[in-house]
Amino acid sequence: MRVVLKMVKNHMKRINAPQRWNILRKKHVFISRPNPGRDLSLCISLNTVLKEMLNKTKTTKESKHLIKNKGVFVNGRRKYDEKFSIGFLDVVGFPYLKEHYRLVVGEGNKLFMLKISEEEAKLKLSKVLNKKQLPKDKTQASFSDGRNILLGKDNAILKDVNTNDSVLYTIPEQKVKGVLKLEKGALVFLYKGKHTGLLVNVDDFKLDNIVFKIGKDVFETKKAYAFVVGKTEPVITLTKDRKK
Repeated sequence: MRVVLKMVKNHMKRINAPQRWNILRKKHVFISRPNPGRDLSLCISLNTVLKEMLNKTKTTKESKHLIKNKGVFVNGRRKYDEKFSIGFLDVVGFPYLKEHYRLVVGEGNKLFMLKISEEEAKLKLSKVLNKKQLPKDKTQASFSDGRNILLGKDNAILKDVNTNDSVLYTIPEQKVKGVLKLEKGALVFLYKGKHTGLLVNVDDFKLDNIVFKIGKDVFETKKAYAFVVGKTEPVITLTKDRKK
């Protein structure tokens, strides 16, 4: 029996790229495909960030040169792969320019790079997607940015973290600063669904949905679409017109 292995392509046709990618779709045929492992609709390759979202380079060759010689940091760590996947809320930094950007999604349901301060570039929010019980009283929490953390009984900060909660930590040290609970009154950023890009407060819960208001109108959306970002104000900047 002959087995045919399908290799992951390095590029994809622009016309087939996720609609959230804020790119020119008819200028060229292909675009760099980010490395696998992240939600394709919420991530983009470092090469595309440099060329089409930040206009730091014009070609892939220039992107490779910039990455190799001047240094590009993602979440506080230097990266050398132009196809490295930049995901939602990841921080891209250029130390030689003293510039830092965070990948967010706007009300137009398009990904864009939001310029942030050097101080804020040291912080990262991640959402708990799943919790799994392991032997020896250990619990593994899986996060939206691909991280997995073992939660022991002695971990005072994370011992009560639940699915759909958010964790604030420093980068690159990954020191946990606190947990933001998905509860009534919590401020959430809607990063999926019909109301993408809005900051709203949770008024109530209805099965697997959250209930919130926009003006006097009441709406519902899935808990999975809500990303807890604070209580009264977001702990990080998420929009161009609303600051931390």
